[in-house]
Amino acid sequence: MASSLAKTFLASVVAAIVAGSAMAQDPFQDGVKLLRLGKKDEALVAFQGILKSDPSNAEAMRLYSSIGQDEWYMLLSEQGEIQKIAASILERAKLERKQQSRDASAIDALVEIVCAKDGSYSDRRDAVIKLVADHGEFAVPAFVARMANADDESGQIQAIAALVQVGPRAVMPLIEALKSTSGLLRLNAAAALTHINDERSVPAMARLAQVDDQENVKAVARRFLDGRKEKGKAVTLLLAQSRAYLKSGVMPGAYSDVVWSLKNDKLEATVVPALIYAAELSKSAANDAVQVDPGSEDARSVLAQANLAEANLIETSIAQGDATAKALEPMAAEFKMAALATGPAILRKALEDGVKSGMPNVAVAAIDALAMVEERGELATSTLKSALGSDDKRIRYAAAVALAKASGGVNVPDSDKVVNVLAAAVIEESVRMIQLIGAGGDFTTASKEAAAQRGSSVWSDANATSGMRQLLDNPNVDIVVINEILDGGLPEDIIGNIKKDPRMASTKIVIVAKDTEKAQARFGETIHGVIKAPLTKETLNEAISTALAGVAAEPQNVRAESYAKSASESLLTLAAGKSNIKNALVSLAGQLNRGDSIAVPAAKALGLSGGEPQLDALLVALSGSGSVDLKVAAAGALGQILGRAKTCPKPVAEGLMAALNSDADVKVRSAAAAALGKAKVDPAEKAKLLDSMKKIGVAAAQG
Repeated sequence: MASSLAKTFLASVVAAIVAGSAMAQDPFQDGVKLLRLGKKDEALVAFQGILKSDPSNAEAMRLYSSIGQDEWYMLLSEQGEIQKIAASILERAKLERKQQSRDASAIDALVEIVCAKDGSYSDRRDAVIKLVADHGEFAVPAFVARMANADDESGQIQAIAALVQVGPRAVMPLIEALKSTSGLLRLNAAAALTHINDERSVPAMARLAQVDDQENVKAVARRFLDGRKEKGKAVTLLLAQSRAYLKSGVMPGAYSDVVWSLKNDKLEATVVPALIYAAELSKSAANDAVQVDPGSEDARSVLAQANLAEANLIETSIAQGDATAKALEPMAAEFKMAALATGPAILRKALEDGVKSGMPNVAVAAIDALAMVEERGELATSTLKSALGSDDKRIRYAAAVALAKASGGVNVPDSDKVVNVLAAAVIEESVRMIQLIGAGGDFTTASKEAAAQRGSSVWSDANATSGMRQLLDNPNVDIVVINEILDGGLPEDIIGNIKKDPRMASTKIVIVAKDTEKAQARFGETIHGVIKAPLTKETLNEAISTALAGVAAEPQNVRAESYAKSASESLLTLAAGKSNIKNALVSLAGQLNRGDSIAVPAAKALGLSGGEPQLDALLVALSGSGSVDLKVAAAGALGQILGRAKTCPKPVAEGLMAALNSDADVKVRSAAAAALGKAKVDPAEKAKLLDSMKKIGVAAAQG
């Protein structure tokens, strides 16, 4: 008998070989096997062949399913081309899975099986398992339609039971379903959320318990809240949720590609980039709070903050070259308009909250908005004044610029402070953006001391959650310094997110640890240095210098240019408004060798407020290699200062004469002539000057 079975098996193998299919190996699985055996070069050839065939998304999905998660981890842990190929296959598989997950016809067919009155338990169970595994939150709209059908009681019950199996992924669309005009749907959605028992539902259920017009709906919501021992008011809970999304982002595992909204009592999913997902949830919660209590200034302020944060996040990411964010650029203007519409009082509160809560993206965006709407008569009591004292340069610089703009340079509140801040900002040429993540006195002290140094913008976060959120909001960071022991997460969590974010591809990572050798072994090549604890300003500076060695600071550093340009323009505004800018004159004179966007306003401001000490710098700019516009501005400034002076220093008169008799552009020569005309020159010298300018009117030679 055994012999007969062996012969049968052998015959089948022979037949398969003849057919060309026996023992046929999948090239992808072959590559994985070769890699496991340490034959990396051969594995790479196999993987390259797969990628060269340009597999479809569906084929990529098949490849993804053909090996286990430990094998995928092995592939993605490889450095170099194998890792890139694996990532490419995963991305294609992800697109296929995404498309399959939203297949409405497939979802409807499965939901029909789940809700069928005469269906068997096993069929229903299998359909639910497939819905959960393949469709997740995208199955919710079909179940919501069943829960709203008053004529199908059995379907309602089965839909609720199935949604409980979908679990946390059903929460966000179900929260939106609670806003339906259908009392039956609100009741059933509340019942489903009660069984899922997810913390994100608390504010929405509190809103139902307080404002719903049906007692049975209120009762379900109250039971849910009682079970969690939650007694907070809906507005308070909604605002806390909005702030949490804004400051800490979304809890691990709760991200989605879409946000849900209810239109005409139907759920709709809108695809949003991961970049703004948390901000969208924050806006939604804040907007719900405003709807519950339209008179709440807190609610309107948090809504404004969410809009401002999202706009700032988009603009910051665009500056970093993020193509995804670039596509959102028109929306940034819309979000700003929504914030502006709340009015100056709400924006002041948004600024105050942003500073207190450690959200510089909110604070800076609120400052920019206030610069547009703040009334001059209100500046003396505006939160812009207190922002001048912020430890964060971004906030401090923005506040000074806003006060100059809003005042028009006239009667500027705390004008000395404003001028001093702008004087510091105008000399910024290469700002290193440094983020510290770690609790303890050494981190706090080192952060403050390092922040006081020219050329650095330093800020600190005490735990992993807030630190990671700051990085997402402000990815243009040169170096991140992380304590080896953190609250709220591991350094590896932060490092992993940095490595995954293309906006932080050039960001350097340094660890602070008690045992530097163990730390280096633990983190390996994922970091760019280790500082021996405790952290000090000196060890921080040394680590920064080492990590950034060979990384040339941009000569036209975008951030520094932006700071200096805004400061130069603002100082010109102050000077034009007769404000005293004497504390900034030396700083301004040092910027005349920079680009026109900084140097030209600086020269004009010197003309309005400068004196004899600034003449030499202006003369150098006039005779230098700068643009025509800069030379005209320098000559004009020389004329203004000389017009106020009692005498004209001989070297200055000679410099103006040299410009006048040069082959410079006629605009430059005319400006030099006008400056000489204002100068108090000895009459005899003036006569020589005029004599040297004698010209005979002849027609220009024709070429």
